[in-house]
Amino acid sequence: MSDVVVPSTRLEPEVRRSNPEILRCVEQSERANALVPKVIIIGMLVLLAAGPFLHGHLFLGLVNAMIVYLGAKVAVWLVNKLALQPVRTTRYKAAARTLADQLKAVPERVTFCQNWWLGAPGAIAVTANGHVIISDRSTNYEELWLTPSQIVNVSIEREATEITNIRHTGSFTLGGVSGGLFGGYTFGGRSRATTTTIENAYLEIRYQFERNGAVYTTVLPFGADRRFAEELCAMLTRLEHTPA
Repeated sequence: MSDVVVPSTRLEPEVRRSNPEILRCVEQSERANALVPKVIIIGMLVLLAAGPFLHGHLFLGLVNAMIVYLGAKVAVWLVNKLALQPVRTTRYKAAARTLADQLKAVPERVTFCQNWWLGAPGAIAVTANGHVIISDRSTNYEELWLTPSQIVNVSIEREATEITNIRHTGSFTLGGVSGGLFGGYTFGGRSRATTTTIENAYLEIRYQFERNGAVYTTVLPFGADRRFAEELCAMLTRLEHTPA
């Protein structure tokens, strides 16, 4: 009796190029972002707020610790704004350019290429043969090639943030003394609130390597450029694979 060979239903991804140096850069930045604030806050609390507790002054120690903690939060914000964020932005932008240059140089003709650096660097390209090539944090910066049949869904998510600014006009007192006492009248000020809504668009690409298997997701940040996200979403939705 001859064996019956059942064809495999697994759609193997095609991985070509890896970028361990970019992965190390991102991992180092992630560790620094997680560790530096803790070191600053704990260090300042130990050095500046531990004294009263050691001398048995519990209440004074709690008040001092609260003040030091608030100061440490300000220090964390300054360190992130003046040191961590500029270094991270410079490295991530350079990494994003490197990834885009790699995708543009693939053997197939590239019809679309886009990179990003917000959150973590990444790049995506579409070839004339219908391959979608992704290299980002979700792939650990391995160059992942997908066919249209492996793409499960493409959608756009929006994140809206409301920022409210409140402006107060001053008050003044007519007559009397000491802020309106003894017959004086105080005219109250006005408060005016202005709310600004900032919307960020994200393109989510879901794909799978095996029929009925696990689904993976790549997220592309587009900031306020929602139209660009919608155009890429339409492009990926209408992909057709043309074997070379």
